[in-house]
Amino acid sequence: MLNNKQIDSLKPTGSAYKVTDFDGLHLFISAAGTKTWRYNYKVNGKYQTKTYGRYPLLGIADARKLHHDFKYKLNTEAQSGLTFEQAARKWMVVHLPKLKNAKHKLQIGNTLEEFIYPAVGQKLISNITRKELVQAVQAIDERGITETAHRVAGRVKQVFDYAVDLGELEVNPAIGLTRVLRQPKRKHMTALPFDELGKLIQDISTYDESITRIGLLLLALTFVRTRELTLAKWAEFDLKNKVWMIPEERLKLGKPHVVPLSSHAMKLIKELHSSTGNADYLLESPKRKGHPISENTLLFALYRLGYRGKMTGHGFRSIASSALNESGLWNPSAIERQLAHKETDAVRAAYHRAEYFDERVKMMEWWSSLVMNSLVKS
Repeated sequence: MLNNKQIDSLKPTGSAYKVTDFDGLHLFISAAGTKTWRYNYKVNGKYQTKTYGRYPLLGIADARKLHHDFKYKLNTEAQSGLTFEQAARKWMVVHLPKLKNAKHKLQIGNTLEEFIYPAVGQKLISNITRKELVQAVQAIDERGITETAHRVAGRVKQVFDYAVDLGELEVNPAIGLTRVLRQPKRKHMTALPFDELGKLIQDISTYDESITRIGLLLLALTFVRTRELTLAKWAEFDLKNKVWMIPEERLKLGKPHVVPLSSHAMKLIKELHSSTGNADYLLESPKRKGHPISENTLLFALYRLGYRGKMTGHGFRSIASSALNESGLWNPSAIERQLAHKETDAVRAAYHRAEYFDERVKMMEWWSSLVMNSLVKS
């Protein structure tokens, strides 16, 4: 590659000549000594010349930029298929509207743009090799962001699946791409051991703000995700049949979920009804009428009770999961349904027909009694 000192030293020789720079870009030095940036290329079997400008009016960096842009344009016009970036953007048009989380939508586009487009974005998707994809995702892994590498590998696979469906290629080279990556470290949610649960419930029961107090107790008894509880609306509760129907838009897996309400949970909900029963939200904020309390309200309450670094809202799920499974009393599938919200069908009109529903009713009553008995014993 040329530098300014080399170019300045080029002198007229009485006849025109050229000096190569990089990737086909060259300087044409006329018989009179004029220096012009040019590129010779072939279109439909015929040679043509692209002139970018004269040196030194057009410097080295600008000439190379113009050359790169021109070659990209030529390559794009000559293509008879989609580049990876084109395929990815088409896939996102179809895929992203299905997602409810705006932050997740943004992350998908941003991670592809940051990690994959620079590596293979401008290549025809049909020409991209498995080796290139492996190198691209391993480069992410080597930066110490293994979890991101796994997510990006999954998105790359989906783009290639889409390209296969479009007929752009026959085989997906990204299948099993995560096999070349290290396993991400599991994030363990902070949770107390079960034998300390009674003390926690006792402390919660003394909390001076009633909405937050009942919210924490309901989180312990139902072990739903914090966001599912804080955004719960009275319209979701069938108090006559003792069930709470969480709509699909608030669930992690995007499917509706039925939560049987134990006698202890029903008592708390009836207590709430006297203060928020005329509001939309079960846990309406005492400070902002018409709005629910935030997830942080419950978390910070645990902090104020002395459980910072010891317990989170999600910790109630961990405690319940361990206790229910270790008891040996319940079908693991029933526990999984109650924890992971993996209903195979939409919520049915007849609640008792929901999968494992009868067993889950008994299980939730057993769990609630276990929690409240731990309070008595503490």
